[in-house]
Amino acid sequence: MAEHTYVFIDGAYLERVHREAMRAFFGVDGELDLFPVGRQAKASRVYFYDSVDYAQSANESEKDWHSRVLRVESSLDQIRSLPGFFVRTGTVPGRDRGKKREQKEIDVMIGVDMVRHALKGNIKRAVLISGDLDLRPAVEALVEEGVVVEVWYHASRIAQGLPSAADKGIELRFRQLYSWNTESFQRKHHVPADERRPGVSMRLGQLVRTGSLANYGWAVELYKTEGERPRFFLWIHTGKWESILVNDEDPKLIDRYVEVQYAPIDWELGEQEIREMKDRATGGGA
Repeated sequence: MAEHTYVFIDGAYLERVHREAMRAFFGVDGELDLFPVGRQAKASRVYFYDSVDYAQSANESEKDWHSRVLRVESSLDQIRSLPGFFVRTGTVPGRDRGKKREQKEIDVMIGVDMVRHALKGNIKRAVLISGDLDLRPAVEALVEEGVVVEVWYHASRIAQGLPSAADKGIELRFRQLYSWNTESFQRKHHVPADERRPGVSMRLGQLVRTGSLANYGWAVELYKTEGERPRFFLWIHTGKWESILVNDEDPKLIDRYVEVQYAPIDWELGEQEIREMKDRATGGGA
């Protein structure tokens, strides 16, 4: 299927949701790396659509304007250099007084390319990364041609009618967006380990907190290992014959990560309360 799978990326959309997610968690912009996108989509080709604003704004110096344009062009050249990646550019019309400058033609270019490849029989599966409702007619046309269409989107920026027009809508969560950073960024800004395990696995360490995952009602348990550098293991019981295990040395980082990846944790019992319950159960508190 990989040789018949193409990815179509609205560059401004992906860059924005990625930047906002990294800023919210780390306080800095991320370093977007598109190569993992194609690998995770199992695609043979990735089309990236963006625009370069060549107009110098009134508050930009000559040096800043030149630096900005060069930075964007260099970024697009870097994407072009990736195997199987292609860049298509739209335009940014001249400024009208009082109007915000926005890129044009991108949604049209994406839609035309998707339909063209479908009619030529080049694709059997298409992955669209965008939140623009203007692309719904193209998505519907591909579905009618028998192409399996997936819309990958972020919940914060999505036109509701777009994912439902496709065969499948897949929400881009924090972990996936984080994996689309350069390796150097990930080394400097780590997140807790996160894995799914079948059934109920053996617990590690001492139980220190219990609660539930908001919106899901899943039970959660936090365990702490002993030693000079204790590690914390958070078990999320999904009730689906599997558990989610999140672990790190920093319990506060685990809390923040679970909130953006899944949902906030509603803590119910702390370490002291758990200890008192155990004492009462064993008669130790008598």
